[in-house]
Amino acid sequence: MTVVHVLAGGEPMPARRLLDLGSADVVIAADSGAESAAAAGLAVDILVGDLDSITKRTLDELIDGGTSIEAHHPDKDATDLELALATALDRGADEIVVVGGGGRRLDHLLGNVAVVTSQALRHVTVRWELERETAYVVHRRRAIPITAGSTFSLIPIAGDAHGVTLTGSKWNLRDTKLDAGTSLGISNIAIDNQLDVEVSDGTLLVVVNSYH
Repeated sequence: MTVVHVLAGGEPMPARRLLDLGSADVVIAADSGAESAAAAGLAVDILVGDLDSITKRTLDELIDGGTSIEAHHPDKDATDLELALATALDRGADEIVVVGGGGRRLDHLLGNVAVVTSQALRHVTVRWELERETAYVVHRRRAIPITAGSTFSLIPIAGDAHGVTLTGSKWNLRDTKLDAGTSLGISNIAIDNQLDVEVSDGTLLVVVNSYH
């Protein structure tokens, strides 16, 4: 199994979050995601983006260290994160861990949600690590590790989610429809150390609010 870590741009992630990730076969930085890596002392295998947000010092250090640079024109039709995810697929990723990308801009955040949950990644296991949350993308079924007592939410993405079955929580679901644009799946509570989530049609983002 090929595990790829993709470090998103935006506000730098705390070094402790990066150091908690464990090892990866490939580390890809989307533009200023390389700044988070540098602050944590992590090596970057590939830098992707238009390079408008990375400092010259960090860029020079990456070049000197042998990082592969995939530079794109600023007038591109995809965000740096989307390009980095495409590179991860090209490198044969079976599991992708996206790190960061919360940021302060709502448009960027919503765009990041869109590309992380994209159908282009439906055959890949995707986890999204943010500063205070961990999110899991579910296209079919997934077992999600969690600490009992943690709060989590099930959010349908890009349309209704049909046939949703959930176990391991205070409010379990069985063959339930979660309508897009409603808050039915918000703020559930885990009663076990694993959630089992299944959706027959649609995509879910399971957001776990448990990182301290």
